[in-house]
Amino acid sequence: MGGGGAKAFEGRESRWVLRRHGAFGRFWTARAISHLGDGAALVALVLYVQQTRGTGVAVSALLLAETVPNLLGPAAGAIADRVDQRRIMLAAEIGQAVTYAAMAAFLPPFPFLLALVATASVLHTVFAPAGRSAVPLLVGREDLMRANAWMGMALNLQGTIGLAMGGVLAASVGIRGALLANAITFAIGSALLVRLPAFPPEAESEQASLLRETQAGLSYALRHPVARAVVVGLGFGVMFAAVDDVALVFLAREELGAGALGYGVLASSYGVGMAVATLVLMRGRTRAAGQIFVLGWLLTGLGGLATGLAPAFAVALVAQTVAGSGNGLDNVAVDTLVQRTVPRRRMGRVFGVVTTAALLGGATARGLGGIVLDLTSARTTFVIGGVGVLVATAVAGVTLARAGWGSEPEG
Repeated sequence: MGGGGAKAFEGRESRWVLRRHGAFGRFWTARAISHLGDGAALVALVLYVQQTRGTGVAVSALLLAETVPNLLGPAAGAIADRVDQRRIMLAAEIGQAVTYAAMAAFLPPFPFLLALVATASVLHTVFAPAGRSAVPLLVGREDLMRANAWMGMALNLQGTIGLAMGGVLAASVGIRGALLANAITFAIGSALLVRLPAFPPEAESEQASLLRETQAGLSYALRHPVARAVVVGLGFGVMFAAVDDVALVFLAREELGAGALGYGVLASSYGVGMAVATLVLMRGRTRAAGQIFVLGWLLTGLGGLATGLAPAFAVALVAQTVAGSGNGLDNVAVDTLVQRTVPRRRMGRVFGVVTTAALLGGATARGLGGIVLDLTSARTTFVIGGVGVLVATAVAGVTLARAGWGSEPEG
């Protein structure tokens, strides 16, 4: 789908990719709006649970209800490979609109609220592999890197503007208003997605049961050299890199004496780095997704290591920005590698496995990170995390190099 008008915009592709590929522009707009609403709703829900329940356990339960359904990624990927992906995305988007509208209308008791949050998360999990698999059908191969950079920027909006919007909406129109706003964003997204072309699946020679196809997707992802490198690199990389979720606040306040404000600035610098890296790829012309994947993890590892060794707040600030830029590069490279090397009939399942690998890595980091922190120190935790990321990067890099850096499709 994407080739025809590309040459007319030669030299300005990165600037006009949304305009040149109109369907991708609509898809990106739908995702950006929905991500903004998700960020706002998450803040509103956390505030509501904290105010009404008043315990850390309740907030943890809310976050678990939002996170655990992502473990269904491989099954969601199998569904994406079996069904028209536009229909999947529309159903998931409309379902989330209805779910958040129900939250806003009833603000149900806590157990029912958790059930609704989990339902929305399941729908999000179903949407994800279908959406990521659709991008190659909306743009030409030459524009994949830039298109994925745009998608990364849309996701960055959730963690920056979306979270801020949540606080503003909760304070101005209340929790119900913030949740209703998210429902509206999904309704707008649905109206944009309905204008996309159909994405019928590529039929397999034999269609097995959903469970069997899910198992086949797991097996294929671990056999495919590029997918295996991505899964291993992402799973172990996130496991070590995500120690900052636990250790950063202790480093900022106890080791660097930066206080609450300093912690906030350090945390935001990571997001700034991600945004800058995404902007660079949006304007760049490189197609070396494998090298960018390794470079991203290298920067993340070095940034984490430098954060742990930082003698002063300013050095830690730069180090966290570097680490965030690596994460931004890696997010774009992962999608591009899978889209370029995995056959479309299996792409959804591979994306499901990739998403679950990252989730498991992050969950492990949050569990073990606290133990390592208590046994050692915040600085040591960062150093261990940085070294671990560099080791995982080396392993993934060797695997990718043997596979030709993911330059050609695999069967």
